[in-house]
Amino acid sequence: MPPVEIREDILDVEQQRPRGRRLDAPSALGVSGELDRAVVTALDEGVIVLDGDGVAISANPSACRILRLPASAIVGRRPPYLGDQQVFFADGRRVNARTSPALTALREGVARQGVLMRFVDEDGERWVSANCRPLRRGGDEKPYGLVYSLSDVTDRKRSERRLREERDRAQRYLDLAGTVILVLDPAGHVQVLNHAGHELLGYDEGDLVGRDWFAACAPAEEMDERRAYFERFIAGDVPPSDSTPEADVVTRGGELRTLSWNHTILHDEHGRVSGTLSSAIDITERREAERQVSYLAYHDGLTGLANRALLEEHLTKALARSRRSGCAVGLIYVDLDGFKLVNDSLGHASGDEVLREASERLAMTTRASDLLARQGGDEFLLLLGDLDRDRDPEEVAVKASARILEALAEPFHVAGAEFQLGASIGVALYPRDAHDAEGLLKAADGAMYRAKRAGRGNYAFPEPDGGDARARLSMTTRLRRALARDELELHFQPVFKVETGELVAAEALLRWNDPNEGLIPPGVFVPVAEETGLIDALGDWVLERLCRHAAEWSERGLLPARLSFNLSPRQLRSGGVAERISECVAAHGLQASSFCVEVTESTAMAEHARVEPQLRHLHEAGFTLAIDDFGAGHSSLARLRDLPVDMLKVDRSFLAATPHDPQASAIVGAVLALANGLGMTTVAEGVETEAQHRFLRDAGCPLAQGFHLGRPVPFAAMTELLEARTGA
Repeated sequence: MPPVEIREDILDVEQQRPRGRRLDAPSALGVSGELDRAVVTALDEGVIVLDGDGVAISANPSACRILRLPASAIVGRRPPYLGDQQVFFADGRRVNARTSPALTALREGVARQGVLMRFVDEDGERWVSANCRPLRRGGDEKPYGLVYSLSDVTDRKRSERRLREERDRAQRYLDLAGTVILVLDPAGHVQVLNHAGHELLGYDEGDLVGRDWFAACAPAEEMDERRAYFERFIAGDVPPSDSTPEADVVTRGGELRTLSWNHTILHDEHGRVSGTLSSAIDITERREAERQVSYLAYHDGLTGLANRALLEEHLTKALARSRRSGCAVGLIYVDLDGFKLVNDSLGHASGDEVLREASERLAMTTRASDLLARQGGDEFLLLLGDLDRDRDPEEVAVKASARILEALAEPFHVAGAEFQLGASIGVALYPRDAHDAEGLLKAADGAMYRAKRAGRGNYAFPEPDGGDARARLSMTTRLRRALARDELELHFQPVFKVETGELVAAEALLRWNDPNEGLIPPGVFVPVAEETGLIDALGDWVLERLCRHAAEWSERGLLPARLSFNLSPRQLRSGGVAERISECVAAHGLQASSFCVEVTESTAMAEHARVEPQLRHLHEAGFTLAIDDFGAGHSSLARLRDLPVDMLKVDRSFLAATPHDPQASAIVGAVLALANGLGMTTVAEGVETEAQHRFLRDAGCPLAQGFHLGRPVPFAAMTELLEARTGA
């Protein structure tokens, strides 16, 4: 038999689609009997998983067999796992706790591959090859664990010594020795598959010889791709950089096993390609161990929820999105009230059951976009990301907190006992309460303790003048700068006739386009402006800019029938606001009848002596007056009848449940009837579905606005809508 030349190359059978060619079979005979015997004796790989402290948390049977130690001598202990043996490196140095390759790799954070160790005991010596792979989370320098894999290479070492004395060609085969040895001809048919390969795949010895390897052992969905790459490889079209691929094989029983392959091309004595030689190690258990460690690094082992590490990653990403989009971010900190008593009375097993049930109840209250995590003990965190900038983020967080309290209020039944827990909840909002992830977590934690001090079983926000004082002071300063630098802008949400779909009005909405954080919703900065007295300056800016836009539309014949804007409680209480509004409108040559002044229900009903004169002055000047968010506050029908109000805007919370909720639908119908009886017009806010739109049309609601009909848009985009309406 002429010698076979070997050129080292890499065969990646995972990435291509095959088309077969045939070759003479003699290449199979070129594989020496000595090589077959050496490979047949290869052993399965041992896998030990260490935690960040170097303590073993699992060891598979092969690891125990290779080390000749029981699992109890490995799990819960640190390497080097010597037992009664003496262990040396290949250079003669002794292996101990200080020199252990696993602990060294974990300490230095650098992988170590192919570390040879010689084990000596009364039965003689054995050789073991070790691979140490530290595991990290993204961005961390320190590993949180390590996969320590072991292979008994005693027979290989002995064969190497023997084969080195015979011929170089056998040595090159041996360099590829692993758990599985496979020789294919150029058509992809099996010429040689060793005992380990047959055993792994579940076939009797020789059953696969002569069969198409890809048809027999490749996953069906990858078969064509693998075969095509095989053809490219033997044609020399695969770069050496595509090395040692991982690929799945299908056993006779249909099980998928993951193998790490090393491939080379075989040539005959004339230099022609005679086939491929491949060695492979089964790494299925190693990959599963890595997945287990990775999962545990980001999830709570008891409840299966995300842990704090995963929540912090998502929180950081949510804050980055918020700075770009202007949406708010909420963080809810939940602490179970009375859990310690349950744990102490019923035991830790029952306590764990309570935590699992509590986590399931909490999960039922969340939105698809929320992330629920277990902080530890009886504490949970709920991340409310991407809160719509057209809704009050505090309102969203309050509703989420109320759902949590309601879910936990139901009795628990554990170990034959019935009891109630409840919860104390802290709520923090970005950017109102903090400007980074750490600050938001601290703010939510502080708010939770504030809720506990208030009597438990409720929710609380950070202290108005406490831990968030610096954040509010910073926002006040930035808001003053925004006014000076013209960082504010108006967006307009169109209002339509429900019956015809005609655009007849628009509501002006204030936006803050911060150069660092992007669009900040009014629900975040308006409360700060109200508290610090900046609301008057903001209100004047809104009125001036609205009149400027209205004058431009009027000159072009685009002005809609009515432009709405909001007055805050502080503006109404300060006095003189009616005069300022009238003067600004007149100064731009506009008519008061073109504007609608909106005040919230609670503002209109409170402080009668101070508020009503301002409203009457505006009404007498010709402005339309509207009660915003009607139904969300506490109205006195007698007061409502006496106020000079022309319009009721139905609170969006009622419309959200229509038409499927009979009670919500009845409330909306009652508001429509009330407005009609009092001679007022009704506007439905928050129309987000076609079903809601149809319900309003059937109920006889005259006007509506909402995302389904038209989202808030900047001045230029609103101008285009008005031009389209008029055909300009």
